[in-house]
Amino acid sequence: MEVTKLLCTNDSYIKEFDATVTRIGPKFAVLDQTAFYPEGGGQPTDTGKLIVHGKENKVIKEMKRGEEVFHYLSDDVELGASVHGVIDWDQRFQYMRLHSGEHLLTGLFEARGSGPKVFSSFSQLDFKPSEITEETVSEVWKRFDEIIEEDIPVEIYNTNRDELDVGDDARKQNFLEKIPKDVHMLRMVKIGDYAETFCMGTHVKSTGDIGKLTDLRLESKKKRRKIVYFELEN
Repeated sequence: MEVTKLLCTNDSYIKEFDATVTRIGPKFAVLDQTAFYPEGGGQPTDTGKLIVHGKENKVIKEMKRGEEVFHYLSDDVELGASVHGVIDWDQRFQYMRLHSGEHLLTGLFEARGSGPKVFSSFSQLDFKPSEITEETVSEVWKRFDEIIEEDIPVEIYNTNRDELDVGDDARKQNFLEKIPKDVHMLRMVKIGDYAETFCMGTHVKSTGDIGKLTDLRLESKKKRRKIVYFELEN
């Protein structure tokens, strides 16, 4: 099995790249390296195009299978072809902003005793059991926007799995258990003193790129489940 090098793991801001086709099938191709992000970890797949012999081939989605990334295309390509990949940057950058924003919001709520996070997406956070109040939401909104203005760096680093301490955080314990045991180095994402967790997704370089909140609202559900919905400025 071939290995696809994930360029976006080291630099989420790569917009274009060159690669070679290492495997093909009906309207799909595996490349030796790619900057397209394959769907996973709560982040949607990228879209874009591959330019092959001067012609554009639409990239519809990507999926990671083992160590390979399969790119699903509008047309077939030939094995061994040299390609130039171009990411739909506006969409990717929006995903980066939302993903980093979700990390920051999670950290801010957890620091205020939100309770375990049981679900998150690019528009909501679910906590259960939770005692989040409207006052908590107001505090988090204010602090979130302050951190955006402070433009704090978003750090990406690798750590040894054996040295990682997730304490009694059930969510992080569960995530860690799902990572194959033969994966010893974990990619960490840290936003100042406000959020830190393992994540393979794409993120902004600093909080200023996330943008401020335009909405942060609370909905209470049965069995002490609290849902926080959020939106970022355009």
